[in-house]
Amino acid sequence: MKPALRFSLLALLAASHGVNDFIAGWMLGGGMPEASAWDRLPWLAIYAALAFAGQLPVAWIMDRSRRQHTWLFGALAMMIVAVQAWNITPGLAVILSGAASAFCHVAGGAIALQLPRGERALGWFSAPGILGLTLGGWLGNTQGELAPWAALLPAALLAGGLFLRGQWPREETAERRVAAPGVDAHDGLMLLILLALTLRSALWDLVQIARSADGHVLFALAAAAAGGKVLGGWMISRWPTVRHVSITLLVSCLLLEFARQSVVGLCAGVALLQSTIPASIVILHRSFGTSAARASAYGLGLTVALGGLVIPLRLDLSTTLAAVAIAAVALLGWTARRRGPRFAG
Repeated sequence: MKPALRFSLLALLAASHGVNDFIAGWMLGGGMPEASAWDRLPWLAIYAALAFAGQLPVAWIMDRSRRQHTWLFGALAMMIVAVQAWNITPGLAVILSGAASAFCHVAGGAIALQLPRGERALGWFSAPGILGLTLGGWLGNTQGELAPWAALLPAALLAGGLFLRGQWPREETAERRVAAPGVDAHDGLMLLILLALTLRSALWDLVQIARSADGHVLFALAAAAAGGKVLGGWMISRWPTVRHVSITLLVSCLLLEFARQSVVGLCAGVALLQSTIPASIVILHRSFGTSAARASAYGLGLTVALGGLVIPLRLDLSTTLAAVAIAAVALLGWTARRRGPRFAG
């Protein structure tokens, strides 16, 4: 694939992720007409169920399709319809936005993994989401209802995707994989990675809640999270082992515990924390034989949905930090006893 074509496809994937989360953030960030925070809570739950937990059935559907880019086009079309439905029935708009988000995350992540240098592509794809969500949430809180012009963003991306329709990967390419270290070890290590990702998501939610009163810090954290995902794609291309991901997770916990009063230290901890997302997805895909769609659904959907349960459970930040650190140490201990999965970079 020519570099210019790879850049065009990746730019469209990343922009689709950012626009999707931007629209959802605007809808849910205070833009629902005449709705208090309590009134919006059920819609937040419905959106989360569709957008995150819904990624697993979407991955099952996509695993049976050779034209995965068509699902991305469908997600962009649903975004357009969701914006247009906003003035008619905000509830339906939220449901459509949640479904679009599930397809956008899984299709975009799966396609990014199949591009040349897929681990770095995944980092770039995942980065704009938090920026779009933060900006959209801010507009919802300050500007009110979702503006009709927001539909122009997914419409432009859909036109670009259709223009490049003959260039998209048609099916998952054969990746260089190595055998897992036995059935029991394979399953146990994969579950431990998913547990660590779930706790990571819970920690990220709590860090955002703790700083929710300071808009400037929230935007700084969003920028750090986006940069961290790009960093994670680069790191996993250089050090493709579970051990390096575990060390990164542990260092991020130390920064978030001991440097949380410093904005620079806090942003550094968040960047390292978020860098484990693309890294873990790549490992799940290339070392465990997990399809690109399912690996993306695990990292961007299931663990995010489960991690969100920390909010109603009212766990505190220090407890969650300790849980993440313990999971990281457990991963390190596992890889010290057994040779962890590794793929050729």
